[in-house]
Amino acid sequence: MNSIFSRSALALALLMVPPVSVLAQVQVRAETVIRAPIVEELPLSGSVVSPRSSNLTTQASGLVLGINVDAGDVVQEGDVLLELDGQLTKLELDRLLARQEEAVLAYEDARRLADEGRSLINDRNISKSQYESRLATEAGEETKLRQLESQVRMQRVRLERHVLRAPFAGVIGSKHTEIGQWLNAGNTAFQLVQLDPLRVQARVPERYFEDIRPGVKVTISVDAHPGDTIEAEVESVVPVTDFKTRSFTARMDVPNPDRELAPGMSAHLQFKLGGQGSKPVLQVPADAIVRRNDGSAVVWVVREGKAEAVPVSVGRRNQQSVEVGAPGLSEGEQVVTLGNEGLRPGIAVSVAQD
Repeated sequence: MNSIFSRSALALALLMVPPVSVLAQVQVRAETVIRAPIVEELPLSGSVVSPRSSNLTTQASGLVLGINVDAGDVVQEGDVLLELDGQLTKLELDRLLARQEEAVLAYEDARRLADEGRSLINDRNISKSQYESRLATEAGEETKLRQLESQVRMQRVRLERHVLRAPFAGVIGSKHTEIGQWLNAGNTAFQLVQLDPLRVQARVPERYFEDIRPGVKVTISVDAHPGDTIEAEVESVVPVTDFKTRSFTARMDVPNPDRELAPGMSAHLQFKLGGQGSKPVLQVPADAIVRRNDGSAVVWVVREGKAEAVPVSVGRRNQQSVEVGAPGLSEGEQVVTLGNEGLRPGIAVSVAQD
């Protein structure tokens, strides 16, 4: 009887042992290979700069008579910043204006006499020599008037050059003169820096030269405003490569109406490369890429219940997906994303179902 009981217990135990194929299976998680345009997020550091910064000078020399701004003042285009003593220039302008008035009267009288001569010559009531003399006098007085008008315009320009105006809107970065100081033409009086818009620029590795083009979307953040982001586009690319860093410059213009940004701030940029307008490519989840000791990369593909290693070349990437090039990989196949570290070719795997 004990023998019968032992055989029954052994049979029951054997029924409870899973098949060898089940014991050998490794449970993994897998996702599907897709083919679609990929948006790569390229993080770079940059700087906020002003697109325009000018050392302002006067076009005339003279004694500084008045200063209307100081460092830090915001000015608009055309605002008067500085005035030089232009009294002598103004007096010369007054003298020329008086001569111009005389010239106008002389020309009007000569023109009256010439018009009268034109009427008399038809009736032969004036000699030809007298007629021609009147015409010559009219022409001479007109020439004198035109010369004086030109001198008046020139003197007005000279007088205007004693006033320094803001060539564009911005902030006074520094002041280099004071009232009562003699300022020579060409000497810097102020530094003017544009604040709106500002420019963010970054050095981009040369391997992205074909990807960074005007219109590429960029997300910008600055340390001065944590949590805030600015959406912008690449405005221009400076295609001159720095031989030391093997990089080129990308520029983005950023509106700054509230002056929340300032030149000199550091910036963090996320360039969005590719997108819907780019060519569809094979993509796998980032967790599917397994790096080998020699630097190569593979993905583990589930085929007929077994794991198979497929070598891949890695391209663009973002936070979710990686572009891969692999002749042995097709859209729709399952690649292992969890549990792929210890897989071996041909090992049986079981894909966990969510």
